[in-house]
Amino acid sequence: MRLVTYSRMGVPSIGVHLESGILDIPDAASYFGRKYHVHGQSFPTTMLDLLNWESGIEVVHQIVERHTQTPSGERLLTRNLNSVKLEAPIPRPGKIIAIGRNYLEHIKETGVAVPEFPVVFAKFPSCVIGPDDPIQIPKISKQIDWEVELAVVIGRICKDVTEDQSLDYIAGYTIINDVSARDLQHIDGQYTRSKSLDSFCPMGPCLVTRDELGDGSGLKLTTKINGVIKQDSTTSQMMVRVPKIIAQLSRSFTLEPGDVIATGTPSGVGFARNPPEFLKPGDEVEQFIDKIGVLRNPVIACK
Repeated sequence: MRLVTYSRMGVPSIGVHLESGILDIPDAASYFGRKYHVHGQSFPTTMLDLLNWESGIEVVHQIVERHTQTPSGERLLTRNLNSVKLEAPIPRPGKIIAIGRNYLEHIKETGVAVPEFPVVFAKFPSCVIGPDDPIQIPKISKQIDWEVELAVVIGRICKDVTEDQSLDYIAGYTIINDVSARDLQHIDGQYTRSKSLDSFCPMGPCLVTRDELGDGSGLKLTTKINGVIKQDSTTSQMMVRVPKIIAQLSRSFTLEPGDVIATGTPSGVGFARNPPEFLKPGDEVEQFIDKIGVLRNPVIACK
């Protein structure tokens, strides 16, 4: 199931991307009756509220099933994808936890040591943007780089879980571009500022539920800049896979519904190329992960 956050005429909502278009979930819940409301209240209208409802995704599955079983002439109309704007699936996560140095070929191209466990750092939630939103080149950096990453979205409170238990805590997966200011990263000696500047976390285009992607392995992922492939790998090349990442992180802090974990990037980043390549105004970044889709963002200069 492909869950989306979208806006229409400036009004945000959540839906499911079906072959016929976007089915608005709050509208569908009302259409099928109050049994789909939460404690007598209206159906959640944000992805974060949906994930904080323990049965939220299960109920959405039920609503979609009822929709598809309804005779076509009696179905609630879906919205054409061209008539809405897709937003980041989780526009303002509580936490964005990023994993660095998790693909061996990327470690080799950067010339750093292989860690015992991948580097863990954070990106500020304020840097999230959605599909087709512009990545802004800031005035304080000249070396803006791309990193395609499979992102895990947490669906339940998660603390001290085992690897065997970890998949039960995943709501689904999306794409994140871990945009990075390499010159600031070098100056600071750590990652927070250089990876949290405004617009430095494109996310989308949808949240694909865990029942479709399992542990997220075996998915092809690519980055194209202006149509030219720069990154081309598979999530099976991760050194530490999703179950272990979740188990390890949950030993340190509580993972909450809507938290997002970016699981690392493969080789092909710009600064490691010869000569180095960086994003510039007018570029278009297109990132793809199998079974999730394409996340596309233009690049502009910051005003």
